Amino acid sequence: MSRPQTSHFLPLPQLSIRTPAPSYRQPTLITTYSHQPDRTITHDDSSMAYYRPAPIGSDLSYGFDRRVERDESVDEHLDGLCDALREVQGKGERKGGIITWRGMITRIMTAPYEDREGWEMTAIALDGSVYIELHDPSEVRAKRRNQQAPYAKQSYMGYSFESFSTVSVDQQQEQDWPEGWGGYVNTNVQWCSVVRSAIGDIPLCLGGEVDCVKAEPGSPHPGLDKCVELKTNKVIENEKQEFTFHKKLLKHWAQSWLLGIPDIQVGFRDDLGILRSQRGFGTEKIPRFIASIPSPRPPWTPQPCLHFLHAVLQLVLTHALPSDPLICYPSGSVHPEDPLPAATVWRFSFIPRRGCEMYKVGEVGVDEEGRWGGILKEDYVRWRMG
Repeated sequence: MSRPQTSHFLPLPQLSIRTPAPSYRQPTLITTYSHQPDRTITHDDSSMAYYRPAPIGSDLSYGFDRRVERDESVDEHLDGLCDALREVQGKGERKGGIITWRGMITRIMTAPYEDREGWEMTAIALDGSVYIELHDPSEVRAKRRNQQAPYAKQSYMGYSFESFSTVSVDQQQEQDWPEGWGGYVNTNVQWCSVVRSAIGDIPLCLGGEVDCVKAEPGSPHPGLDKCVELKTNKVIENEKQEFTFHKKLLKHWAQSWLLGIPDIQVGFRDDLGILRSQRGFGTEKIPRFIASIPSPRPPWTPQPCLHFLHAVLQLVLTHALPSDPLICYPSGSVHPEDPLPAATVWRFSFIPRRGCEMYKVGEVGVDEEGRWGGILKEDYVRWRMG
């Protein structure tokens, strides 16, 4: 699809920017939900896992042939997040802001330091908020799966590290399992948090997966301050690898900070997949750690990230929010038997080293898959408009 002539361009900030950045409000938990082994959703903490340190020497390639992988060809859009908000009747939301996955905000935040991969996102307004998701057509997903296939075992090691680092309530140990193994990997299973936050004056409602918590197995959700993010990395053997890891810490920091996860545990593996060491990072301390590295210029600083995030979201809200159908169709004016008014679909794309461009795609009703604007399920939209 060619871009309309009318577009709005936002350049990247200077990486040397030192003006105070908009503050990010400490996240508050709204609710949690669980994806089960068959990918169905339950509105509880049944998929919550409990942290325990992985044994050094664990073989992170163990169980590779018995893994179960989620069907990546299925586009779930924002369904889990929307279902969770509907379950709590919109509790904890603040109007005039953004509802999206944590991963979308991470991409926008880290864009000033991304010089290779661009992205495109879609935005639609509904009931006083703007919903954002990745524009990820099926042919793009298929191409990405083919490109990632040769690295399947390498990617698997991250999931394996999670298994060695966690225990679940319903875990049944098998005799031939290696020490610390928490069960065979099934990427359908996820435990997700939905949080309320804000960047400057822009309210955010974010959903995202949480790996585990530091608590006694079987105990209830201990709160955001006990949540843990798990990561893997190759053993660092030289300055170049160390510099690369310090750059990766930007994404690790952003992912955890946005959901209020205070603790990141990184397992370092060798080329054979053997866990050789582990190191913990306090999420809030990572920017100071990066700033303390002896270097003419640190690999990254938070300021341009926060400035760009706020500017992009302000651009999206300025143009998308006035197209909310509830402005013209007040709550309750659309009856159950009436067709829904069309969604006004917007798109914004990131061009590496340049900035962000936003443009209007057009009016889109309910498509053949029953999605309003191609994104939200029709029954969710009717609930919002009712």
